[in-house]
Amino acid sequence: MDKQNFIGMGQNPDPDVPDIPLGLGMALFQETDARQFFENLSDAGKTRVIRYVQSGNVTGDDAEAKILTAVDGLKRHDTAFTGQ
Repeated sequence: MDKQNFIGMGQNPDPDVPDIPLGLGMALFQETDARQFFENLSDAGKTRVIRYVQSGNVTGDDAEAKILTAVDGLKRHDTAFTGQ
């Protein structure tokens, strides 16, 4: 992959891929299989995962649950949780 993934807000110079939320980045760092699958997704696929995690402006337990759902799906090489 020739594009670097950025974690945090406002760090990604590539307008086609949003920044990876800090919580998702930390979770992916801990789960090698999920991270590798995420890294190999298309820009559109990465964006869908990130938008899923960010949807609904959730915080606390709800945000953690979305991240866990995303990481679990990515570990299984499944992005159905994004709705697509």
